Amino acid sequence: MRLKPYFQLVRLPNVFTAAADSLSGWLLVGGLLVGARAWLPLVVASMAIYAAGIALNDVFDLDVDRGERPGRPLPSGKVSVTFAVSMAVALLAVGFASASFAGLRSAMVAGALIASVVAYDAGVRRTILGPELMGLCRGLNVLLGMSLAPEFGGPAAWTVAAAMAVFIAGVTWISRFETEVGRRAAPASGLVLQAIGIAALFGAGISGGSFPSPWTDRPSVPILGIVILILVSSRILWASGRAVREPRPETLQRAVKVGVLSLIWLHVGVVACVREPTSALAVAALWIPASLTARWIYST
Repeated sequence: MRLKPYFQLVRLPNVFTAAADSLSGWLLVGGLLVGARAWLPLVVASMAIYAAGIALNDVFDLDVDRGERPGRPLPSGKVSVTFAVSMAVALLAVGFASASFAGLRSAMVAGALIASVVAYDAGVRRTILGPELMGLCRGLNVLLGMSLAPEFGGPAAWTVAAAMAVFIAGVTWISRFETEVGRRAAPASGLVLQAIGIAALFGAGISGGSFPSPWTDRPSVPILGIVILILVSSRILWASGRAVREPRPETLQRAVKVGVLSLIWLHVGVVACVREPTSALAVAALWIPASLTARWIYST
């Protein structure tokens, strides 16, 4: 059995960005890497729910993809619709069960995340609230990683979850007309939202001492984390700016790919501002499978 169509169906490279959400959330609220029994179920839940949501997205988009993207796994017949639906339902169940294993509050966040994912795929994405709901899904994914901390880590941690939600709403606005030419308003709105989200991440990183149990040897100016944020945000905004200047499928899809895959490095930058370098390296390690699989499997 060829696995590539199945990996394409769930956008495998992006699944690792979902893992970065919850792992980063866990580390930002004072969690330790050695506590894998606590954070691993949250990361598994994030990955499973994300993969299920993407598969369901293609199921609901089947008629559109038959015309615009006939080579994708479902319209090409490489994966059956029945299998895609069954797999998505199974992954949602795995995600909820894994989060429930971590605790009641984690299960509640996972339930809200699943409801948001299904609502998005089932029709909200075609409304003006679609990008915002997609952003909410990403924010809930970050909160899932924070769900074992008292008060989800407090205002500093909430800022990171909200910033990621705004950033992904921006990415989704850019992707909205990614197969069309000349529509500049949507990517321009997306670029503004991305900039707002990134600015909030800088603010959270600079105020790293406000997070629970910050790194005791944390420098007063977290240079490493700030440098990472500057480099990755420059790449993101350059790609999105080009999509605004030249709105055509190639530039729009490039901006979306850069925005989604750069999520890992945004998380690395914030974690490097707050926690010890080994924690940031653990999040950065997720870039390896994400970038390698992205050479083989599309991510938009």
